[in-house]
Amino acid sequence: MRLIMSDEILRYTDLAAAIQLAKGSGMTTREIVRELTRGMTYMEALKYAKKAAPLLDIGVAEFMRLRKNQ
Repeated sequence: MRLIMSDEILRYTDLAAAIQLAKGSGMTTREIVRELTRGMTYMEALKYAKKAAPLLDIGVAEFMRLRKNQ
């Protein structure tokens, strides 16, 4: 089962709970990062990374690296 994070879910769920839910469903850190920042500009994602990276046990630089298409 694949969890799709939408703006609606994130609007009504705190970030820690959304990440915990994603991890519980088996999503990788890369998948979580990509879903959390889909459609965001670099600057929006960087601001978001400062909040989300610690919850994923990674640094902001690693968060931004995982966000890239590779």
